[in-house]
Amino acid sequence: MTALPSPFRWLIAAMLALSALIVASQAHADERVTAADVATAVRNSPHASAWLKANADAVGNLAMFESGGQLGIYNGSCCYGVLQLNTQNIKDFADVKPAVFQAWSLQQQVDAWSKLTTQMLATKPPASLVALGKFDGRTVDGNLVLSCVQLGVGNCQTMINSGKCTGFADINGTTICTMADKMTGGSSGPAPSPGSPPIAGTGTNYNPSWTPSSCVRDGSGGCMSMNAAIAAGFQSGSGISMAKLRSINQMLLVVVTLLVVGSAMLGVWQRYARGVIATADLLLYMKRGLIVVCMVFVIMSLF
Repeated sequence: MTALPSPFRWLIAAMLALSALIVASQAHADERVTAADVATAVRNSPHASAWLKANADAVGNLAMFESGGQLGIYNGSCCYGVLQLNTQNIKDFADVKPAVFQAWSLQQQVDAWSKLTTQMLATKPPASLVALGKFDGRTVDGNLVLSCVQLGVGNCQTMINSGKCTGFADINGTTICTMADKMTGGSSGPAPSPGSPPIAGTGTNYNPSWTPSSCVRDGSGGCMSMNAAIAAGFQSGSGISMAKLRSINQMLLVVVTLLVVGSAMLGVWQRYARGVIATADLLLYMKRGLIVVCMVFVIMSLF
């Protein structure tokens, strides 16, 4: 059997390398860390405040609740990574695109999250919550303060204003209090210490009197974005999340592309081996095949 020419072998190697990158990316998305790993990353973060480091175990529990410890996870509507930063916060505090953030290491993701959370802890709502000592019959601890920040300080103030835990709930019906309760099940370690309260800032970026004039609401009455509403409706109706469906479609597209281009290149090589086409034509067809593969991967990276 005639050996494949060097350029043709290079094309096959490039296609295999691109496939390996896709597989590696998917493997990273499925990579899991433990609550203890996250807590260690918080303690090692130069951007974490003293309060965050004192409550590092609570952050580890929070990560288990938010992502199950998956580094490359995407929730299908807004948020990425082990601690679920949204698109705007990734832009502001990580200065990369979400796809790059998903591929970051645990320490890098925690560093970006710590920058954001340290700033949010200095706003009015978490400080007000700490000052209460007790809220809706429960002690204000590190879990509750972190949940206040994680679900949004504006939403936290809405809860505080209502005087009860059910004053705010997200699209899944999760309140700040229920998030705090579920965080305690995030690891087998001891319950986190509340530590010292966060230092209150001026709260100049926060306007507790503002409320949206209208919004899409979930079953608990909480506002949710249109993207979140569409994603929730799709998952409810189909039984599969939009993020998972997108991943499946992308993998199918990769397989189909490689099969089609590979089959075409094999046909070209067979014609070349029989002397039907010249070497220059062979190289031309191979370049075209590589361009098609690259275009498919570029288009995939945009969505």
